[in-house]
Amino acid sequence: MVHQLEEPRAVLLGPNPGNGSYSTTEYFRFLAENLQSALGEPLASYCPGERQSVGDRGNTLASLVPRRRTWFDNYIRWPQELRTLTYDLFHVIDQGLGWYSRFLKGGRRLATIHDLFACLSLSGKIALPRPPRYREPLIRESIFQLRRMDHLVCVSQYTADCVVRELKFPASRITVVPNHLRAMFRPLMPKERVAARSKWFSDAEQVVLHVGKPSSYKNRPGVIRSFQTVKARIPSARLFLVHGPGTPEELALVRELGLEDTINFLPPLKTTELTQVYGAADVFVFPSVFEGFGWPPIEAMACACPVVCSRGGALGEVVGDAALTVDDPFDCRTIGEAVIEVLASEGVRRQLRERGLRRVEIYRPESILPQMAAVYRMLLRN
Repeated sequence: MVHQLEEPRAVLLGPNPGNGSYSTTEYFRFLAENLQSALGEPLASYCPGERQSVGDRGNTLASLVPRRRTWFDNYIRWPQELRTLTYDLFHVIDQGLGWYSRFLKGGRRLATIHDLFACLSLSGKIALPRPPRYREPLIRESIFQLRRMDHLVCVSQYTADCVVRELKFPASRITVVPNHLRAMFRPLMPKERVAARSKWFSDAEQVVLHVGKPSSYKNRPGVIRSFQTVKARIPSARLFLVHGPGTPEELALVRELGLEDTINFLPPLKTTELTQVYGAADVFVFPSVFEGFGWPPIEAMACACPVVCSRGGALGEVVGDAALTVDDPFDCRTIGEAVIEVLASEGVRRQLRERGLRRVEIYRPESILPQMAAVYRMLLRN
């Protein structure tokens, strides 16, 4: 007797690999590769530029440059493909892709909300640069479609509260499922730590680390200003900022504060390299202004690096009692004093390492996947 394979009832809809953010693409990949086993039934996954079953990608695209091809795949071919899909549940995995729902037919609709930064900056409610005008129609359409979803998953309670307040979406139709922590983030063995410290930090005696793009809400100038307080008390300390060279404004601030010889800008790093710098640093500092979740502090904790951070956005919720936290991300003196407290006390470092390693267990895949599977079962049953 031949058993036919069960057809998937649910589908994940992700970003174009050519222009999706790293975190969004990683979230899509994680669910596509792992959720099926927690769900206990087949799960389909598609994204622009990858689905081959509808039409022929053939010669018509061969002469287009990659950027034009990405645009064509996203806004011409992809809506046509979305119209052909027939599933009981469609899961749009990022708020910025909410516009996908306009082209779907039938089925229940689920979306994951990582943050509402685009919505809030568009309305002038947070101090972030306004999105480019050409993106505004897409953002507005996504907001419109998100309001019509059957259910939303938010990666933090902070983000869920923003959704209720800004989108007027019922709290009863929101489930909080945190982001997952990738397994490669782990503590270094003693020999690994010695090698990593020599490789990335040379002969630095006390290492303060920050990881984040020079986006305004990440508050890298606040990191630099807080380090001035640290340097005055601990002259041997050095600050390393990961994610490319300093901006002209950041470099001018470094010169103004006389910190040229003690601040180093490292390039964007691969995950394996990030594990090394987290694991080899003495303290990680992250005074972000807004976070829908906040990956870097959790990654640092998983690598047994003590964390000092603000409570901006979801950060206080995410780190719990496993970090030294400061209410005001612009209170550079208090942030610097918290860093000094960590550097000056092995007892504090040990306590934060232990709390951090316990805290990150709630973000492991084995904890997150059953929560998402439960949302799917609820929507597929109703």
